[in-house]
Amino acid sequence: MTARRPIGLVAIVLAAAAVLAGCLGDAPASLAPSPTREPEPTPVTSTFEIGTSVWYEGLVIHVERATAVLDVRGGPVDVSLRIENRARATAELQATIFLRVGGELIQPTRESRVPAIPPESEVSAVMTYELQAISSVDDAGVQIGDEPNHTGFAPLTPAAGEAVTLEPRRLELSGTATAGELRIALTAGLQRWDLPDWSQELAADRQAIIVNYDATFIGDFPGGYPFRGANVALRLPDGTDVPPRADGHSQSVELLGPGRTKRRLFTRFEIPAGVAGAVAFVVIDGDKTATIPLVIPD
Repeated sequence: MTARRPIGLVAIVLAAAAVLAGCLGDAPASLAPSPTREPEPTPVTSTFEIGTSVWYEGLVIHVERATAVLDVRGGPVDVSLRIENRARATAELQATIFLRVGGELIQPTRESRVPAIPPESEVSAVMTYELQAISSVDDAGVQIGDEPNHTGFAPLTPAAGEAVTLEPRRLELSGTATAGELRIALTAGLQRWDLPDWSQELAADRQAIIVNYDATFIGDFPGGYPFRGANVALRLPDGTDVPPRADGHSQSVELLGPGRTKRRLFTRFEIPAGVAGAVAFVVIDGDKTATIPLVIPD
């Protein structure tokens, strides 16, 4: 008599055989090689000691240094500034401070700003620029202002070109002239490209000439001599007489007593930027005029 195997045992054996057969019947899956990941570009940090000062809108902007962290994709550039306000009133810089790379002007980030500068003090600021696909700033510079006004420029390296500081130029002026009963003696002068008292920069085709002088009424009328802008002019090389700038800030107005001198008076003229060389300061008393030669540098 043949012995019967337990049904449960047979079922277990058959199930195990089926699983084994399934495993043996399936071909092992091939392992595809993982793609090689390119290494991330390594940013390079560069620091540029600039040390250039630009006179702009009546402020002195000291561009001290720039730090760039760049790779082939670009990156941030931080520019450290120190802004000096020598006036007796609070001032704010209106112009934009750009990073100029090649011929491209890059604006600072929204968070970058120059705060108001209290009277006769200075503040520090950091301007940040986010560069795209620019890996070097060796030919870059900091540009202050934009067209149509004058612009200052502080190069990061000599490869970026010459600095444009717009530093005012002192004029060594002297000479005396008398027209009618008015005598004027020049004492000094200044050439500049901004209007400090207005916190403004002049247009690129304009310049300001400030003339300092002493004025004397040589007559004896007890009521004195009303000295004003109509008493002076600047004669250009083409013979044009330019009156003082009519802005309420550019001309001394005084009542000169008989035989008395008022010192440290001034007149500011606005003339074309291209005017240079020999010009003349004109003293005017009614229909009488006299001139004092002076020179505007190139």
